[in-house]
Amino acid sequence: MRFRAVKATAPGKIILHGEHAVVYGKKAVATSIGLRTTVTLEPQANDCVTLSLLNFNASCKWKQDELQEDVRKLLDADLSCRTQQGSHLFAKFVDQCTIPDVKSNLIKDAVSVFVFLLGSIMEDLKSLPSFTLEVDSSIPVGSGLGSSAAYSACLSTALLTVAGKIVSQKAMSDASLDCSVSGDVLTTPETVSLSSEDLALINKWSLEAEKLVHGKPSGIDNSICTYGGALTYQDGVIEHLSRIPKLKIILIDTKVVRSTKNLISGLRERYQQFPTIYSSLFDAIGAITEESCVCLEKLYRAEAGAKETMTTDSDDLYRSLAKLIDLNQKLLVTLGVSHNSLDKLCSVTAKYGMHSKLTGAGGGGCAFTLVTPGTCEKSLGDVTGELANQGFEVWDTCLGDPGVTLMIV
Repeated sequence: MRFRAVKATAPGKIILHGEHAVVYGKKAVATSIGLRTTVTLEPQANDCVTLSLLNFNASCKWKQDELQEDVRKLLDADLSCRTQQGSHLFAKFVDQCTIPDVKSNLIKDAVSVFVFLLGSIMEDLKSLPSFTLEVDSSIPVGSGLGSSAAYSACLSTALLTVAGKIVSQKAMSDASLDCSVSGDVLTTPETVSLSSEDLALINKWSLEAEKLVHGKPSGIDNSICTYGGALTYQDGVIEHLSRIPKLKIILIDTKVVRSTKNLISGLRERYQQFPTIYSSLFDAIGAITEESCVCLEKLYRAEAGAKETMTTDSDDLYRSLAKLIDLNQKLLVTLGVSHNSLDKLCSVTAKYGMHSKLTGAGGGGCAFTLVTPGTCEKSLGDVTGELANQGFEVWDTCLGDPGVTLMIV
């Protein structure tokens, strides 16, 4: 089988508003971020399949015919491998990898997802092609920022393309194949437009892969990583928001490890003890989510109408978004899901007139800070420098980044 090399990228995500309250039936809004994962799949002529996880300094190499036979046996014999509980069935493939001790469980998840998607997407191919697949990411792993979903979306996109299940044949035309067997690539990558059907198929397989890692995912992460932009989630229903502005943010990792399960269960105990009080707090967070969606759409319209300068309406809307961030963070503190590290970073950014809140489960993890238009570069440099000096990891990025993208190279 001959094909051109492909490169796929997908964004990470944050919860803008609604974390924890969403468990109690309130709406949450999530948005993509400018940190992305990239997968590059290149054909080879060595009768091998190689997976390189650059961020972990880990690699796996299998003989293509042996890999194909083993994967088919696994997927045909035991459907339980398609769930988190069945992930141990992929141990044979993981054992053939060079894995450093650090974060080995995360690497095992990545290998299992690769094997699962490879076998599922290419199951009808008579002969598995030889290729190398290289994974590189700027998304922090295990921080609630959608790193596994971005990986699954990129991987699904690349494999579906090579298998001929998405993208027109023109993109993989015979005229471009002379360079592919040797692994050489074209000098000018060609960005390919993905249809709604393509995206739906990518999203489907990304969700199936997420089940291996998370058991019963909500579908938020894979949807955001596939489609980009923003979406709302309530009682199992996902709605995409098409009219949102790109907002500049500082993303901050406290580097404090937290247990999402323990945070949720602890909050549930407090809710059961004082249901009336906590229900009111959840209602307030739900109202903040609703108001933020209104503000985002108004800001999109205001900025679309602005020419050279921001309008007064835009300034007012940014102030409203900042107030909603502050209110939500205070409510999350009241719920008992914040952390000293999060309180500290909020205090640091407040000194510079900026507004921050945790994102995700809390108890450490990550937070974001809204950067409003007109913020001077010195202030931005000072606040990021102080946060870094406090031991936090900081990224200057944005919200609303595009979803999965594909290039033929």
